[in-house]
Amino acid sequence: MKQLMVLVRREFWENRSIFVVLPAVITGFFLLILLLGAVASPGDAMTVTIDVQSDEEVEFLDDLLVSGHLYHYALMQLDARTMVERTMYINAAMQSLSAPLLFSLWFVIFFYLLGSLYDDRKDRSVLFWKSLPVSDAMTVVSKLLTGLIVVPLVYLAGVMLLQLSALIFVSISASGTDISAVDTIWRPAALFSTWTRYIGLLLFYGLWALPFFGWLLVVSAYAKSAPLAWAAGIPIAIRVVEAIFTDQTRVGDWMQDHIIPISFLDQHRPIAENAFSYLFSLQMLSALVVGGAFIYLAIWLRGKADEI
Repeated sequence: MKQLMVLVRREFWENRSIFVVLPAVITGFFLLILLLGAVASPGDAMTVTIDVQSDEEVEFLDDLLVSGHLYHYALMQLDARTMVERTMYINAAMQSLSAPLLFSLWFVIFFYLLGSLYDDRKDRSVLFWKSLPVSDAMTVVSKLLTGLIVVPLVYLAGVMLLQLSALIFVSISASGTDISAVDTIWRPAALFSTWTRYIGLLLFYGLWALPFFGWLLVVSAYAKSAPLAWAAGIPIAIRVVEAIFTDQTRVGDWMQDHIIPISFLDQHRPIAENAFSYLFSLQMLSALVVGGAFIYLAIWLRGKADEI
């Protein structure tokens, strides 16, 4: 376990820019936007020309000017809704705040795993790392653990900070009014259960997309050049060949499902409920088997690896 922690730390030392700096910059940027929304008001803004297209937009502008503040306006709108509607609107806002970080996270994991074993061979440090008393299995597992567990938790911390800050700013606007910030904002937000659900979904995706991540490790351990072309080209070729010779896309659809889970989720059911329904399915079993086989192959290739 101590070796594993040291290896994970090594990954953070070598990838600090995308593991720490990038989420910090994204979080800081959106925190600044939230802060500007907290201190700005319609009266402070420069004179602009607004093209009003509908009666709803007129009503929105009237309410915003009456409230004098964007967050105060949001608070007034939530206060006029039922608890179910408040929960729905706040959850939608929380998901919007999380989108930039989670979108960036997917690309960070993709390029990190794709280059994790390839870069060691490219910069000729692979022989040095293999001379240390650390097994190839431990090396590969440390990179997988870093990409699928540790780094997502860092990005999730940024999501939590943004969501918490937004709720605090809206709560501040309730001061001096008869509106209860607890009943209107905090209770329907249910932050603890929301964050717990995020962690559960990240863990689910790590298992569900294990074939995809295992494949990236295989390519990273094997490719002599252009790992991105290998990682994308072979699955695309398999899909094209399958469509031509079998007139079906079962394998291609399976690969797509285990890359982007949203593609198969039932849009009429909550995401967490969707994920739980697939947790003990044959689809998940196949993902674990294929993903485990790819990881084993990556470990074997790592043992045979040499400088490029």
